[in-house]
Amino acid sequence: MLHGIGSSSRSFRYQLAGLSDAFTVIAWDAPGYGKSDNPLGALSMADLADDAKRLLDNLQIQRAHVLGVSMGGVIAQLLYHRHPERTASLILCDTTAERSQRVQQRIEAIDTLTSRQLAEQRAPQLVRPDAPPELIAELTDIMAEVRPAGYRNAALALGETDLTELLGQISVPTLVVHGEDDGVVPLSVGEALARAIPGAELRTIKHAGHVANQEQPQAFNQVVRAFLTAQRPL
Repeated sequence: MLHGIGSSSRSFRYQLAGLSDAFTVIAWDAPGYGKSDNPLGALSMADLADDAKRLLDNLQIQRAHVLGVSMGGVIAQLLYHRHPERTASLILCDTTAERSQRVQQRIEAIDTLTSRQLAEQRAPQLVRPDAPPELIAELTDIMAEVRPAGYRNAALALGETDLTELLGQISVPTLVVHGEDDGVVPLSVGEALARAIPGAELRTIKHAGHVANQEQPQAFNQVVRAFLTAQRPL
């Protein structure tokens, strides 16, 4: 499970708790996030995908179902394109294949605000307006842990990555999951993503914004469980 640009492995606590009865669930911290070291230099999205592959190597996992949320969905696509033999299926959540247009906005934010200020500004935008205050507080706490080195690198890398023309080359089972009320990556983008990937399924999570896995974890987990249960054993 690969997290978004303002998150960490902490964002998957509901999936770790809710799916580990049937699956081995692994949530990473990208370079510069969580408990991972800061990147030593500029890392592209392809570099991050290679880092995810090295994590599989270190854990002696030959093939995995790869789930990515937002930025994590971009890394998941690249992990497949660069290392298809390691990718059993893709679960692409509230994500896109298009180049990010928000690079300068993100860089200015991380340069002028503390991580806590950035989190307080950004977290409410990730969920529906009627989201519970405790969820917004949790999102804020997770994002407040983001370190400038990791966030800056990820913002620049997203601005350089466009995978649109490669979508038709994806040949593993793919599930696209999207929050119905996503205000960051509109549902129409998820719908287009599903149409462009041969055989992809689209599942919409009702009453959820950009972080459907955290806002509606039960519904999200049900969709993921059904998809994974239908796949061949690794």
